[in-house]
Amino acid sequence: MNQGPVGSILRINALAACDGTGFVCAPASILAQRLAPPSLRLLAVGHPREIDAHPAAATALPVDLPTSIVTPAFVNAHTHLDLTHIGPTPHDPDSGFVSWVNLVRTARHSEPDHIAASVRRGIELSRAGGVAAVGDIAGAPAGIPNLTPYRTLAKADFEGCSFLEFFGIGTTIDKCRQIVNQLLSETVGCTCRTRIGLQPHAPNTVDIRLYRWAADLAQSRRLPISTHLSETPEEAQFVASGSGPQRTFLERLGIWHDSILEHIGHGQSPVAHLAPVLSAAPFLVAHVNNADDAAIETLARSGTSVAYCPRASAYFGAERRFGPHRYREMLSAGINVALGTDSIINLDTADRISPFDDARLLSRRDGTDPLVLLRMLTLNGARAIGVDTARFTLELGETSGLVAVDAGGTIPGANPHPFSLALQSGSKPVLL
Repeated sequence: MNQGPVGSILRINALAACDGTGFVCAPASILAQRLAPPSLRLLAVGHPREIDAHPAAATALPVDLPTSIVTPAFVNAHTHLDLTHIGPTPHDPDSGFVSWVNLVRTARHSEPDHIAASVRRGIELSRAGGVAAVGDIAGAPAGIPNLTPYRTLAKADFEGCSFLEFFGIGTTIDKCRQIVNQLLSETVGCTCRTRIGLQPHAPNTVDIRLYRWAADLAQSRRLPISTHLSETPEEAQFVASGSGPQRTFLERLGIWHDSILEHIGHGQSPVAHLAPVLSAAPFLVAHVNNADDAAIETLARSGTSVAYCPRASAYFGAERRFGPHRYREMLSAGINVALGTDSIINLDTADRISPFDDARLLSRRDGTDPLVLLRMLTLNGARAIGVDTARFTLELGETSGLVAVDAGGTIPGANPHPFSLALQSGSKPVLL
């Protein structure tokens, strides 16, 4: 929904407005100046009677949303937009994660033009889901890092971070380091809203020595850094024992080397294995489907953020293998937990890529507090990927955008939090 040209003043009239700070106004009117879409400059937020008295109200372009809940735009803290062309794809969790990896290796694009087209489509579907900022993983086709996803996001001036993914274990460590250094040198001087970050893939594909190097690099250059962590049984088996499907996979690729066993195969969990590295840089770790009390303590102590992807966890049968995800215990321990979607492959919404649908799942499945979910979608996500959290509130000033969700009626007398009505509705989020 694009109301008015850049510079015009909008008056958005809604059933309610709310954000992750706890601010609620019902009914609500918002005066906002249109900037480069989807950004807005908020001039006033309050009850319609208050806004009537504002000098800009008389000439503002009305946007009437009498049954909608308006919130800040959403942050998708973990996604893979370069895989958008594959689309939602069924998967049997019992076939194992390596079989799914083989599916992706076969189906993903490797030509820059095709990768760019997939990312552009991912941007369209993200905006269709109310998303204004992403933590996107710039995938490495055939294990080779590439900047095409970053450059595509930067050209679109899409807010967030493009995490440069790399694999380096066994015989590939030195070559990986050289490639990453070269690619980072090509990003110097970009002034767009897309930052470059680092993404050592996971503990079962990246040597701990390369993790240490990446963490030091992230600290020295002030780069965001992310990784997949404690996601699958295969990862846990490999880290603990140096065996299983992941070792077979590395051997088949011809990159296994016995030096891997210097750091792998000592009975540790993935979180314990990475604990020294997590303390060296402000990591964002994706998934963490398997976390005991010690893991939660490690994540909290190190200031690590977690991107929980509920639909991805369900798609891979994580709960059946590890038990319910402990995101609520993580939040209680002070861990910054945000929401992500992972790739479109594991989603049930072909028309959008939005963590709002993951929040909706948690609301319906777990009864999670709507204000907690709104924080996870906005403030926590912004903090996780390193963007300004104030841009994802209803504070006056420049914001990354607003989202409206049609709640289909009025707020009941019981006076629930307005965002609960958005979560309970079947409506799609709309980026205003």
